[in-house]
Amino acid sequence: MNLMDYLGPFLLLLGILVVVHELGHFAVAKWFGVKVERFSVGFGPSILRRKLGETEYVIAWLPLGGYVKMAGESPDEELPPEDRARSFNAQSPARRVGIALAGPAMNLILSVAVIAALYMSGWPTPTSKVGSVLPDSPAAEAGLLPGDRIVALGDREIWRWEDLAEGVQASGGDPIPLRVEREGEALEFTLVPRAGKGGSLQIGITPRTAAAVLGVPEADTPAGHAGLQTGDRVVRLNGEPISDWYRLISALDHAAGPLELEVTRQLDGEEERVSVRVDPASAEPWSLERLGAVRADFAVIQTAPSSPARRAGFEPGDLLLSANGAPLRSFEQFAQQIREGAGAPLSVELLRDGRHHTLEVVPAGSTEKIDGEVRTVHRIGLTGGQPGTAGERIDDVVRNPLRALWLGTVRTASIFGLIVDGVRMLITREVGVENLAGPIGIGELAAESFREEGWFPFLWMMCVISVNLAILNLLPIPILDGGHILFAAAEAVSGSPVGVRAREVAQTIGISLVLLLMGFAFWNDISRNWAGIVGFFKDLV
Repeated sequence: MNLMDYLGPFLLLLGILVVVHELGHFAVAKWFGVKVERFSVGFGPSILRRKLGETEYVIAWLPLGGYVKMAGESPDEELPPEDRARSFNAQSPARRVGIALAGPAMNLILSVAVIAALYMSGWPTPTSKVGSVLPDSPAAEAGLLPGDRIVALGDREIWRWEDLAEGVQASGGDPIPLRVEREGEALEFTLVPRAGKGGSLQIGITPRTAAAVLGVPEADTPAGHAGLQTGDRVVRLNGEPISDWYRLISALDHAAGPLELEVTRQLDGEEERVSVRVDPASAEPWSLERLGAVRADFAVIQTAPSSPARRAGFEPGDLLLSANGAPLRSFEQFAQQIREGAGAPLSVELLRDGRHHTLEVVPAGSTEKIDGEVRTVHRIGLTGGQPGTAGERIDDVVRNPLRALWLGTVRTASIFGLIVDGVRMLITREVGVENLAGPIGIGELAAESFREEGWFPFLWMMCVISVNLAILNLLPIPILDGGHILFAAAEAVSGSPVGVRAREVAQTIGISLVLLLMGFAFWNDISRNWAGIVGFFKDLV
């Protein structure tokens, strides 16, 4: 993407958030009769300037925030007699708290309203259609198949995957009657959930279809000798259709004698169907281990913006083959290799559209507190997993505005809690300041979400950053809204305003803290995108 691909979404996102935030301060200040001298979007020299009534409205060059300038915000500010009663500091502590809170409150209200609107237009929701059935699970034993649609849980009709998951947990391990639709036919099943990892109850189904894609890390195995390759997708085994990974495992466990496999293989961007015969070396039962294959869980699912993986050129769908010459048998092996490499460069061979590529990636380190000890952890910002397809999704349209607002409030509260926990982890050094992002990082997130199909990703990202902005401004740091609240609270407790000298010292400390925070964020942006920044200026020259 070029500069405008980042700048356009960034300005749109930040412009909306800043206007909404400052509008909160402006509206409440006006309501209380405080004189507002300037309403500015951006900092520095003005691009556009217009005075309406007693307020000057400005759009400035530096689009990194905004401000509302009220008369008498500084205690030593000289004011004409007619403005003294209308100054900010002449207001009661409660009113000053109300003005300061209005900005963050508007950011939270924006999040609630936008999420409510998204629900009313249709929230993409996973359905209760079965993608995969795990072998030896309650679902497999009962006879459920991939493609079945669960339409009722006991007497309760359902269509969302979330409702199904909640019903399984609420069963307490008791038998669950299910009504299922299969190719137009209604079927009845009864399943008894089992405790899985973490003690949660499971019935052995997933909404996602895990593709029957093989990994063949070693050539000196039955799979390697027969000509099977990493990336081969099995579609038939001994004449039996293979719909997903779990059906492959089940069919392999019940196979005897030679294996006749039909696989699809990408060759130079074209898909070909190949027949492969694997002859047994002994009379032992077949298994994945005996075949010499592994589950190909080392496909690239996504790469994080500004991550080493993104900069190195990894793309979703890439199938990782080896790292520094060592064939990969699992994604965990790859992650462990990164962790143990202490930031050393990795040469990664991968398969993309049937073609082999080699990429060089340098893991980035960040400090985290693990088991009470601060350590440096290296990552490349890549999420791996098994190739496959996501489950069916349907837009869940909420027609009741009150319910939509309630759901918007619940989602906003959830975002708020996650961000507060993230701030706590920064303070306690459970995560390092290397994870902070500045304007370039926000621009990347805005651009990434803007590029995706539809407005949903961009609006969702706007809600997350809007809540982030509210929390940042509520921090008890002078010059931020939280600082104004702190001064007003101190005055309410002591009965007198905070002294000018104490206020100046606090503001100096506050400005230093904010500049330090911004410095870390800018440095992280620059260090993560150094090659791109250098390339941009080279192109200009």
